Amino acid sequence: MTYRFVRPPLVVLGALLLSLPSYAQPVADSSPLQPCPDTPNCEETQRSYDTDPDTLFSATRAALNRLGPASIETQERARTAHAVYRVALVFKDDVHVAVTAGESTGSTLHVRSASRVGYSDLGVNARRVERFFDAVDKALPQ
Repeated sequence: MTYRFVRPPLVVLGALLLSLPSYAQPVADSSPLQPCPDTPNCEETQRSYDTDPDTLFSATRAALNRLGPASIETQERARTAHAVYRVALVFKDDVHVAVTAGESTGSTLHVRSASRVGYSDLGVNARRVERFFDAVDKALPQ
């Protein structure tokens, strides 16, 4: 009896790709952030919150800092921020966020996380965005 074995690295890679979470949500045409390219190394999404924009932006800044960026720049009046995160001490990923006021109440948090190089990020940016939203939820006043 003969057995055919698939190379272990291919099996591991296939299992990893199939198990990657999908956190993508539809992005409004009115998003103030640059859209992602057609490559799988970028994640862009948004979430609405029942809080005022200034409170949400304050929680956003705290969440970005909690994730340990290499650098961060904020523009308070525009309620935008840009953070750079290092991956494997070599690669850099850019995270852009913007908070916009809701049409009647609340506010919306727009997030874009993208690798600077490479075609695929193996889900790194999607996982970062999810961790970011978790950190925002923890930073918001109860």
